[in-house]
Amino acid sequence: MAKPPATPADPTTTSFMREVDDAYRQDQLTGFWSRFGRPLLIILGIALIAFAGYLWWQEQKAADAAVQAEEFDQALKGLDLGNPQSIETIERLAGSDVRGYSDLSKLLAAGFLVEDGDIDGAIAAYSQIENNPSIAQPLRDLAAIRAAQLGFDDAEPAELTSRLAPLAQPGTPWFGVAGELLAAAYLKEGETDRAAELYVAMAGDEDLPPTLRDRASQMAAAYGGAVDDELALDEPTAPEAANLTETSADETAE
Repeated sequence: MAKPPATPADPTTTSFMREVDDAYRQDQLTGFWSRFGRPLLIILGIALIAFAGYLWWQEQKAADAAVQAEEFDQALKGLDLGNPQSIETIERLAGSDVRGYSDLSKLLAAGFLVEDGDIDGAIAAYSQIENNPSIAQPLRDLAAIRAAQLGFDDAEPAELTSRLAPLAQPGTPWFGVAGELLAAAYLKEGETDRAAELYVAMAGDEDLPPTLRDRASQMAAAYGGAVDDELALDEPTAPEAANLTETSADETAE
């Protein structure tokens, strides 16, 4: 059945409905603003103040970093000249909350403890750096190696291997220095096969210094490691191998 044709809308009715709709929307907006306008203004004001504070903090932080950079540079030059005041500057920067130079200063301050003969204090300082997640990973790795070097004689082999194994991996920046320490820890634990395997890997790593590769080659041969002919040197005697192990640990500690 066909539908009757739609009745054209009355222009007067349409205009009236639009006025009603506009009035309703205006009333809604007025009611919303009367209820929430003041809190919104307060929130907006707080946000603007916070943003301005953040910009000021960033600018102040950059200025502090620039000042510390100059102080750190002058302190390093003073250390080369034996200026005792430079030590005080480094120790003060180590307690700063500005990252970067504060972290480097912490490493230097730990080294001062070594020079003063406070080995236990230095190990504790290096361990704090190693376990601080806010410090850059390369600095933490260096602190871990220094702590292992200083405490090598008294540390349990399992503790040394746990600390050094992640760093003594081929292709990593610390493979050479951490590898020698880890191999010595294996020998300390009686794991000669693992030590020989690590020495072989070090002897064949062309990224390591030639002197370190030579030592690793001799140590590998001494403990039965299969070293390439072109890398192998005269096999040392047992006393020579022991001396090489001690020399390796001492040179790494330096």
